[in-house]
Amino acid sequence: MAIHITTGRVTRWDFAPGSQPLPLIIAHRGDVANAPENTIPAFRKALDLGADGIELDVRLTKDERLVVFHDRCLDRTSNGSGPVNHYTQEEVLGLDAGSWFGPGFEGEPPPTLDEAFESLPADFLINVEMKVIMKGMRLIAHRVAEVVRRHARWDSTLVASFNPISLSELRKIEPQIARGYIWSRHHPFPIRSRCFSPLVQADWYDPAKDSYNPTLHRKFQARGSRVLAWDLDFDRNMEKMAAARLDAVVTDSLQEMLDRKRELAERLT
Repeated sequence: MAIHITTGRVTRWDFAPGSQPLPLIIAHRGDVANAPENTIPAFRKALDLGADGIELDVRLTKDERLVVFHDRCLDRTSNGSGPVNHYTQEEVLGLDAGSWFGPGFEGEPPPTLDEAFESLPADFLINVEMKVIMKGMRLIAHRVAEVVRRHARWDSTLVASFNPISLSELRKIEPQIARGYIWSRHHPFPIRSRCFSPLVQADWYDPAKDSYNPTLHRKFQARGSRVLAWDLDFDRNMEKMAAARLDAVVTDSLQEMLDRKRELAERLT
């Protein structure tokens, strides 16, 4: 397993399943307590706080380019309105995605995936979620792969999605990029059964909120895959996560989870 010499951070997503004494702490959309989600300040603050990695979301614009943005529509986290894919990349990048959070972030634009990669160390773990339903579900995989290639971020990038077709396309065009299959027990049948898993051949399984299952966790790890779960599904209990040999946890409460991890690490040493 690759470890950063100075910080002790894990720098690759392909470590042995269940090998971490404590789970990696992944900041959901960055440090959302101190900066607007899915922006460069949120990503940088997560790194500075000591997160093991971040999660971010990408969507396709009207001109079929990538922007880092979570919602289907612009309204909640920017001064724009309507669906992201009704606007060009240039138009989306011209929006204010910071003022809604606080006056100190006025004018902060949504970033591109290139800009997110450039703003963080090359060996810092990034989980890129492809947000797509039908239109562009293969194209988005090609666009993400192009960015990973451009930055040679082979080991430190995990690309995840609810969409198994997008992940299958990624596996075909760039099999060395780690894939994360997000699934939810709230999905309609047969999708919730993960019947498309053979298409994906996931390196990571990422149960959505309220979807963690300890039996499936053990099954995934026995097959050589890793598990990234929500802190809320473990009641934010680091001891429970460690006992389950959870590989990584995603959180909106970054500082709290980092503190709990440090406290438990000190007790175990």
